[in-house]
Amino acid sequence: DRWTDFNHSDLGVVLLDLFCGVGDMLAYYLDAQAAEAFLPTARQRQNVINLCKLMGYRLDSPVASTTTLRFRLSAPLGKDLTIPAGTACRALLNDGEADFETVEDGLIPRGVLSVDIPARQGVRRTETFTSTGLPFQRIRLTGDVIAQGTITVTVGDDAWSEVDHFQDSLADSRHFMADLDALDISTLIFGDGQSGAVPAQGSAIAVSYLQTIGDQGNLGPNRITQLLSPVYLDGGQVPLTVTNPVPATGGASREALEHARRQAPAELRSLWKAVTLEDYQALAEGYPGVAKAKVLDTNACQNIRYYNVQLAIAPNGGGMPSALLKRDLAEFLERRKVITVEITLFDPIYRPVSIDAEVYIWPGEPLENVRSRIETALTDFFSFDEVSFGQTVHFSDLVALIDGVRGVSHMHLYAPQQDIELRHGEIPVLGSVNLDLRRAG
Repeated sequence: DRWTDFNHSDLGVVLLDLFCGVGDMLAYYLDAQAAEAFLPTARQRQNVINLCKLMGYRLDSPVASTTTLRFRLSAPLGKDLTIPAGTACRALLNDGEADFETVEDGLIPRGVLSVDIPARQGVRRTETFTSTGLPFQRIRLTGDVIAQGTITVTVGDDAWSEVDHFQDSLADSRHFMADLDALDISTLIFGDGQSGAVPAQGSAIAVSYLQTIGDQGNLGPNRITQLLSPVYLDGGQVPLTVTNPVPATGGASREALEHARRQAPAELRSLWKAVTLEDYQALAEGYPGVAKAKVLDTNACQNIRYYNVQLAIAPNGGGMPSALLKRDLAEFLERRKVITVEITLFDPIYRPVSIDAEVYIWPGEPLENVRSRIETALTDFFSFDEVSFGQTVHFSDLVALIDGVRGVSHMHLYAPQQDIELRHGEIPVLGSVNLDLRRAG
């Protein structure tokens, strides 16, 4: 006998549909499991974090912006004035505020009116815990937007240092690890008494860190104007004004998965040592606060025994890198470079590309609407995340971009008239835009 009743209400059809549905679901789960097992195809953040750990790479938590704060007296003092590290200042935003704190002591000598001090964005938070005395003790922090590299731990009166792993830690090494999960929750991990010391049972553990607003802390100059922490001299408060003469740059949200997929293999190839020019670029681009890096590859050192690696860097969000970011990056690379190499860091050069075009619009399309679409397309094309050091701006790409905007019939591009080739340390940015809109005949 043959089964001939294919009506949707037939029990056999219902069972067949169920079998097909279950089979399709199982196939999806099998494909998803296979995809999540490899870094290029993994989509869930926790799986990407775990795969990167296998290569010794940790995804960055949100990065705090950095700047330079200028503290100024109204009149010179007869004594030296010390502005302590951790002095808090504030910038008012349209929808809140951005707090900054100095990262080191600053000194205004007597007779001098001002001093510049590097600062980092964030609000200082402190949590206290009690040690259990057990190996691999784990402490979960309550802060959810902890700035990368700002966690400090004190056990009793002793300061402990953060490390990436316990592989090189001795039994008495005061080390801890900071583990970040997919929900941006940080967990501190201590050693087991063989690889890293164990905090004594009952000892007080004080954890301090900065909570940051990430890329929202990238501010223009002269935005930080409020002094939150009073400064004293001989028991009396000293009136001070504060501002940031340079922009606050380098702030970023947590590391994107696409960036981790590119950066983790690049750093693994370098073995976290700077030997080749590619190593310097990979390590610099992986440093928190740095968005783009380019080795200029010119030997400008006067001493023939040394090779000088010239490295141009651009911070997260664009702009110029702060003095603090360049100093920290230089120290980071100094620990990883070959002893005979000297490193020079350069600011990026932003080269404007001006657009002059005659654009013909289809009848019925509002001219100003099309103008807005073209300007938006150009802005997106030259956005900081879409360009790179030394990128060639092709004439044909600009023509295709404008010609492809909805409402455009055809166009003539008068500037630029050819491909624009940039040097290694240059990044293209959108310059002036002149659009002559006309109706298509």
